[in-house]
Amino acid sequence: MITEAFNKQTNEKTLFLAWLFAVASWINTALVMVYSPFSILEIGALIFAVTVTQGALYLTKQVGKKNQMIGSIYKCLFEC
Repeated sequence: MITEAFNKQTNEKTLFLAWLFAVASWINTALVMVYSPFSILEIGALIFAVTVTQGALYLTKQVGKKNQMIGSIYKCLFEC
C-alpha cells in the first residue's frame, strides 16, 4: 500500500518534470529560431522539441493508465 502511494507520487512528479522539460525545449526552440544564424541548429532544436513532447505524451498515457485523474485528462485532451 505504501509502495503504491510512493509510486503514484513519483509518477506524478516525473510527469510534471517531463512536461516542464517539454515546455523548456519549446522555449529554447523559439529562441534558436529567432537568434540563430545557422539553419541546422533550428532544425535540430525543432526535432528535439518534438521528440521531447512525444515522450511527455507517451509518459502521460502510461501514468494515466494507473492514475484515474490523469487518465481522464488525457482522454479529454487527446481522444475526444
